[in-house]
Amino acid sequence: MAHRTVQPILVHFGTLFMFCKVLGLYPHDLQAFQRMHTLQGSKTGTAFVCATILAVVVAYNFLIYSFADEDRELKEAQSTLTFVIGIFLTYIGLGMMLTDQWSALRNQSKIGELYERIRAVDEQLLRENIVVDISKTSQRILIMLALTVICEVTILVSTYIILVDYTKWISLLWIFSCFPTFYNSLDKIWFANTLNALRQRFFMINTALDGMVESHEKLKRWANTGGDSLLSTRKPSIANVSIDASIEYLYKDFTHMEAVKKFNMPRNKITPIAHSLNFYGESFETPKKPYKLSIQPPSFNMVYESELNRDIEKVEENLNNLCQLHDEICEIGKQLNELWSYPILVLMAYGFLIFTAQLYFLYCATQKQNIPSLFRSAKDPYITTIYLCYTAGKCIYLIYLSWKTSLESKRTGICLHKCGVVADNNLLYEIVNHLSLKLLNHSVDFSACGFFTLDMETLYGVSGGITSYLIILIQFNLAAQQAKDAIHNADESVSAMPTTDGGNTTALMELFTTTFLSSTHTTPY
Repeated sequence: MAHRTVQPILVHFGTLFMFCKVLGLYPHDLQAFQRMHTLQGSKTGTAFVCATILAVVVAYNFLIYSFADEDRELKEAQSTLTFVIGIFLTYIGLGMMLTDQWSALRNQSKIGELYERIRAVDEQLLRENIVVDISKTSQRILIMLALTVICEVTILVSTYIILVDYTKWISLLWIFSCFPTFYNSLDKIWFANTLNALRQRFFMINTALDGMVESHEKLKRWANTGGDSLLSTRKPSIANVSIDASIEYLYKDFTHMEAVKKFNMPRNKITPIAHSLNFYGESFETPKKPYKLSIQPPSFNMVYESELNRDIEKVEENLNNLCQLHDEICEIGKQLNELWSYPILVLMAYGFLIFTAQLYFLYCATQKQNIPSLFRSAKDPYITTIYLCYTAGKCIYLIYLSWKTSLESKRTGICLHKCGVVADNNLLYEIVNHLSLKLLNHSVDFSACGFFTLDMETLYGVSGGITSYLIILIQFNLAAQQAKDAIHNADESVSAMPTTDGGNTTALMELFTTTFLSSTHTTPY
């Protein structure tokens, strides 16, 4: 039999790697990836990524300077809060892109080791007759890339046509406004598919354990009900097979079944007498109809098999191997979380701030107030909706995927306990308890640099925080506008007062005379 091999998961990352390599996001060697499907460090790639960082930073700052006229008008309009928020969020997007590239430069050797560990896990799973299907990985990557390109192009083109004065050549710099989010999306697609690969391997281990439980339950049901009337009283056997008595023991060893000798029907179709005994010492029943010769293959009466019903040492070895694989996948997950910890933290901070700010700028646009130049997409509610769905989709998907992977890793202990319960064996149950302690100490949780865990509880807290801060910003804006309107009304009332020839107001002169002249005519008592 030919030796089975596993396919590296990086085989399906080819299209994504080309995007990241051409745009200067990842510094890994292109030739090594194409030949051996491995990620190796490259000095040329490092220099190219550094040059890309410098070029994008210069172009992005030139974009901000070119559209700075609107920001000056915003500052002169006394919208200090809006101006400060706009300046801060303008550069947090650029910082997010730089964090992704810096992490890729710092971890370029460790990322290659991570995928080699995944390949080793796949080989060990194959030895346990567990095949991981990774054929849909490339399809999933292509779908994510297509959605990313569609969202980026839609936001860029619609904003450029509707909200930017494209008659000026300087407006061509607007294309650099999408660079930070596009680079970040490519990096998170890479992270998401690697994380999904770990979740899939946890799922395959759990499926194997569930398969053991299901097969043993079928065996117990078959033993209780008896199934076939013949099978209820006989050992596992195969009917209508002629086996010579001298080699019958070999047949039992290889097939684990016994041969039932077929009825020796003579040509005159005389049925066997009632007291005739078969191979097992049982009496033959008189058949109602004579047997007919047929060229069809013999029918098999198969018995359900269970891995939990084998030798206890083999069962212990099998369960121990699965638990060791589970521990290794958990360690790979921890390494993955460590490599992407800073980019994930910056993305979550960016998503929280940009979602809140975009909704706040949308409110400002509805009140005919000035907003920062790079956030002019908030002037159109449809573009704002697409932008918010695109940004929130990345954050929510990563949180959801991290949460599901963590749950899948913790479900292994439950599946293992099911094996101990359904086997109803004290020795096996002790083995299960011992392995469960190991699984308890090797759980995996994904976090953003330890600040918060990526789970649905965090998503709920972020949603509440966005709502709270949005209300606070709107209240501050209302207070600022009321103060501005009060000052404006006061200035108008002062300018409307009648004045004398000397330029002083009549009201002030009357106040002066009534206050000071009246005091001179008062008596000391």
